[in-house]
Amino acid sequence: ALTATEISLNGIFAFEATVKIIAMTFKVYIKSGWNQVDLLIVTTSLLDMILTYSLFPDLYSFKGQNMALGALKIFRIFRIFRALRPLRVIARAKGLRVLVTTLMSAVRPVLNTAGIAFCIFGVCGVFGMQILSGKLYRCNDPKKWSYNDCTGVTEDGETREWLNYEVNFDNFLASLVSMFILSTQDDWTAHMLAGVDATGKRTGPEQNAHLELMLFYVACIIVGGFLVINIFVGVFVDCYTAASTDAGIEKREKLQPKDLPDVYDDPNDPLRRRIADVVNGGNFDLFIAFFIITNVISMAMESYKQSDWQIEFLEATNFAFTFVFGFECFFKMYALHPRRYFSAKWNRFDFFIVMLSYIGILIDNLGNTVGVNPTVLRILRIFRVFRLLRAFRIFKAAKGLHSIIITLVASLPAILNLFAMLGLLFFVYGVLGVTLYGTICVDGEQQLEGMKAVRCMATKEIDLLDSHANFLSVFYGVLTLFRVATGDAWGDILASCSLAPGSRKVTDEAWEDYKRLVGFDPAGLDSSNSLFLEQDSSGAALKIASVAIQSWNRTTFGYEKDPDWPMPTKLPLARQWVFLLRAVMPGCLSDDEVYNLEADGLLDCSVGQYDRACSSSCGDALFANLYFMTFVCMAAFVLLQLVIAVLMEQLEQTTGSDDSVKVAEFVPGCNVLQKQIFQRLYRRWRHKAGIRDSSFRFSFSKKMDSLRASSVHSKKKGSKSPVKNGSPVRGSSPSRPGANKVAPGDDIFAAARRQASDGGIELDPPFECKAESPGIHGANGNGNGN
Repeated sequence: ALTATEISLNGIFAFEATVKIIAMTFKVYIKSGWNQVDLLIVTTSLLDMILTYSLFPDLYSFKGQNMALGALKIFRIFRIFRALRPLRVIARAKGLRVLVTTLMSAVRPVLNTAGIAFCIFGVCGVFGMQILSGKLYRCNDPKKWSYNDCTGVTEDGETREWLNYEVNFDNFLASLVSMFILSTQDDWTAHMLAGVDATGKRTGPEQNAHLELMLFYVACIIVGGFLVINIFVGVFVDCYTAASTDAGIEKREKLQPKDLPDVYDDPNDPLRRRIADVVNGGNFDLFIAFFIITNVISMAMESYKQSDWQIEFLEATNFAFTFVFGFECFFKMYALHPRRYFSAKWNRFDFFIVMLSYIGILIDNLGNTVGVNPTVLRILRIFRVFRLLRAFRIFKAAKGLHSIIITLVASLPAILNLFAMLGLLFFVYGVLGVTLYGTICVDGEQQLEGMKAVRCMATKEIDLLDSHANFLSVFYGVLTLFRVATGDAWGDILASCSLAPGSRKVTDEAWEDYKRLVGFDPAGLDSSNSLFLEQDSSGAALKIASVAIQSWNRTTFGYEKDPDWPMPTKLPLARQWVFLLRAVMPGCLSDDEVYNLEADGLLDCSVGQYDRACSSSCGDALFANLYFMTFVCMAAFVLLQLVIAVLMEQLEQTTGSDDSVKVAEFVPGCNVLQKQIFQRLYRRWRHKAGIRDSSFRFSFSKKMDSLRASSVHSKKKGSKSPVKNGSPVRGSSPSRPGANKVAPGDDIFAAARRQASDGGIELDPPFECKAESPGIHGANGNGNGN
């Protein structure tokens, strides 16, 4: 099924690219960077498919094609490009495309910063080479301290080895990698203690041998983790902020009526007006804030296995707080009218919580009085969980928290774009991880039954990937990358993915163990004997490994269910054969070795009824370092840090430099006129122009009659301003022909300006705004208006 899907998708993408080239011509098509990416992915996918299925058509059908797998090593590079297919989504998503453009604009500053980081890491690495080069080795047997004593086998029969620590300073490249790992603060205390315990090049560790080396590691973390890494973060944040500012200047939003907050009249009824004054006052807010904080404290008193008084107390407080918050909702709706009440988002949130609280109380009492199925009752009691949302009401009470919530809500579009880009990055690297490291052995695979355990049994347990951090599937790959992005011991994963085959020269210790286990000297046999073998002969290690696997299989037959499988404690001879296998095949098994062992029936990689060709259990140090370092830089140091940049930018726009007036409340393109004031101007203009609005329901005829009467009265008196009920009426004037007409296509600002100019209406308060966008024009057409 996967093969058919791959062929179909390759055909579809190739057809898309062909149609675009024919329609646009190749010269126009190739000018687009996204088309170049598409063409690269399509070309490499087609080459991979053609080479795989034309030269080796039975590659995935039976085991005999393992040699074909070894011959295709050179073509595996094409499979890496298939992981780039999800990047085609960026070209179709505008927000992601802008984000990628922003990141690309930071390439030049980042290269300069990378030069600085390379110099700093290089200096620290060279210093580390001078004091720790070759001194981090130790014997795998803790009882042996020196290099000369690290020979023979341990008490368990395992061959002693002089091993190096993963994070070391033996050469310049290893020093740079170690500095990068230290800068990410990945398990840095263990790395520091390993350096502190180092004694010499031919001696093992000694606790607290050189405490002064702690200063070196602390300095590396301060310089690398706190300085260099934050320089990278600062560069990307600065580039993102600059790109966002440029985008904001280029794209001015046009003001529309729906962008302005509604303004409602106060209630005419004296009682409702009195109640409205109370619920809108600051004292009432403090009163409700007290109950919100008290409610949060009472909810925090809930515990596991509560006492009777706790249950009664929580039940009583639940009733009390539900009544208080319900009282608040009822009186606000009565005083402000439901339409005005529900126009505020916080009021809708309060009403939702109150209703859920009443439903929860109703369900609890219903279960106690009426016979309800316990299962149904447990499902219905899920409404009680929503009572926890009451704690979020504290954001409304605290003005600072309220501003932060507004900032988060306003930042959601940009943050969602960042998270989408982050998810795309995780997916692409997850697919790459499965392609590159999907065959590396995972802890637990060495415990499979029979010959299925051999491939991973040859690798030491310390070199296996964790069962919860591996690349067996894209799902596990993404989880593993999440662990890497959080800096949780990702150096161990890097070491496992860098595993390579060790020397295949049979050591003297391994040769002596082999002679002891077989009971004779293979080199003393006649050369025509099938068991004849010399220590230095070609392929000696593979032949000894074959004998060890066969002997282990005969020894452990019938013990597959043993908890210590594949080395049952009841069978010490089986453990010795496994240790001999690891001694002659250190590290991992290559493709050729896997093929030869499988051909002799000593390996089995089948899954259920499907025969699957065995693959190498090795990784690649070069690709592993590039893979994990680039991912850490892009995920942990760039995208996750850009979230902070987005929040900082939005918080600055929300609060502004002046705490008294929020920048977000100004009319777009005018940093003088506030939206609230402009809404009142717009309302007055519609009122005097005689335009009915369902939101305000003005009475045009009555108001205009009053204005005309006042105007005639003022003319008779010789007064310059109209009078209504003994007081001057500002903004009124004799009506003119065409004064109430609104030109089609006018935005609010232009229509209000022209209406005021044609009708002689004085807008109160007067204002002057220099419009910087085509959406806001002055009366004289040059962008200035009074």
